[in-house]
Amino acid sequence: NNKLLAGETKYQADVVERLGDKIPLDLSFTDSSGKKILLKNIINKPTIIDFCYYRCTGICTPLMVELADIVAKSDLKPGKDYDVLSISIDPNETPAMAMQKKNTIYLVVNKDMPDNAWRFFTGDSLSIAKLTDAAGFNYVKQRNGYLHKGVLIFVDKNGKICRYLQPGFSNRGGFSILNSDFKMAVMETSKGKVMATITKVLQTCFSFKPKGKDALVFSLVFFVGVITISTVLMIIKKANPSKGNRG
Repeated sequence: NNKLLAGETKYQADVVERLGDKIPLDLSFTDSSGKKILLKNIINKPTIIDFCYYRCTGICTPLMVELADIVAKSDLKPGKDYDVLSISIDPNETPAMAMQKKNTIYLVVNKDMPDNAWRFFTGDSLSIAKLTDAAGFNYVKQRNGYLHKGVLIFVDKNGKICRYLQPGFSNRGGFSILNSDFKMAVMETSKGKVMATITKVLQTCFSFKPKGKDALVFSLVFFVGVITISTVLMIIKKANPSKGNRG
């Protein structure tokens, strides 16, 4: 599903939510120290999966940085209340590259955090394909990297997918994760509760502050929406006049 075929477009690099499904925990990946580890041996609490690739020049690092900022600000404790797994989708990347990224991100977190609270993995193509397919994370291989979406996937201690957190965008041009969204996702995942993503999508639509041409488009859409709602309300009022107007 993740290979670039003739006629494929960027829209195939999408996320298909598989809420309630379980990821395969019998898969092994290599951590930043070069040790192979089975997922079932480390997923024993709410776990956030971040699919990425370490040499990415696009959204991977900004998403990690935003997550690191939330980890630093949240009163939840990494390693105790939840774990984070960054897993490369590029089978050619190495543990050394994972270690370099880990060192960078741990500096951003800038708080006392257990060494294994946020792990950075690489893997073979088969394991990567099985895990991403099970999680509904689709991507398209390109000449210089991979086309994919930025999303955080929350799984419980049994590997059940409970939440997809799709970050919005901040005024400074990067990703934006609300601390309240993050905390709720972790807490609900700890109970094994499945949470739909629609709430986050609505928050993103109304909190997004576009600029330039995007601002004009957004304003036009908003204006048309207001006119439409007003028209509907007028029709309803005419169809259901108040008692005072019935003579």
